[in-house]
Amino acid sequence: MGLRDAERVDHATAMSAGARLRGFTLVELLVAFAVLGLLVVSALPSYSEFLRNAQIRTVAQSIESGLQLARAEAVRANAQVQFRLTGTLAGGAVSGGSDWSVMRALNATPAVFDQPVSTRTESNASSVARVGVSTASGGAAAAAGAGLPASIVFTGLGRLSAATTVRQIDITGPAGSRRLAVQLTAGGDIRMCDPALARATDPQGCS
Repeated sequence: MGLRDAERVDHATAMSAGARLRGFTLVELLVAFAVLGLLVVSALPSYSEFLRNAQIRTVAQSIESGLQLARAEAVRANAQVQFRLTGTLAGGAVSGGSDWSVMRALNATPAVFDQPVSTRTESNASSVARVGVSTASGGAAAAAGAGLPASIVFTGLGRLSAATTVRQIDITGPAGSRRLAVQLTAGGDIRMCDPALARATDPQGCS
C-alpha cells in the first residue's frame, strides 16, 4: 500500500470515528425522551395552577378598571353612572360569570341606566374565575354567583349612591386557587386586594 493509499485509509477512519461521536444511539434517544416526559408531567400541575391564578387576576383587574371608569364617568358627567355585574360569562348565563357593563342615564330619566359607556364580555368561555358580591368587606369569600346580577352606582361626586350596598366583590376559582377581592367604600374608593395578606404588613392585603 502506498503512502497516498494509507493517508486515504486514515482519513476515512477518522471521518467514521467523528460521525460515530456526533450521533446518538437509539437507547440514548429513548432515555432522553423518557426524562423529558417526566419533566413535562411533573411541571403540568404547577402550570395549570399558574393559568387558573392568572385568569383570576385578569378578572379582578378588569372589574377594578370598570369600576374606576364608572366613577370617572360619573364625575365627568356630574350624573349617576352604573357599573353592573351581569352574572354572565362570555355572554352566556353562568353562575358567577365575570361579564360587566357601565351604563349612564339620560338627564330626563335619571333612574334608567340605558346609555352604554363600556362593556366587557369575557373572551375566554373556559375561564375558571367566578364572581360573588357581599355587603361587607373582609371575612369569608362570597360564593360564586352570590348577589348577582349586581349594580353599583356612583354619584356625580364620585361617591356610592345611597342605594348601593355592595362593599366587596370576590373573585375566586376552583379549590386551591388564589382569591382576590375588590373593595369599595361609601366615599367611592376602589382597591383590589389579596385576602390572604394582612394589610398591616403588606399594602396588597385586604384587612
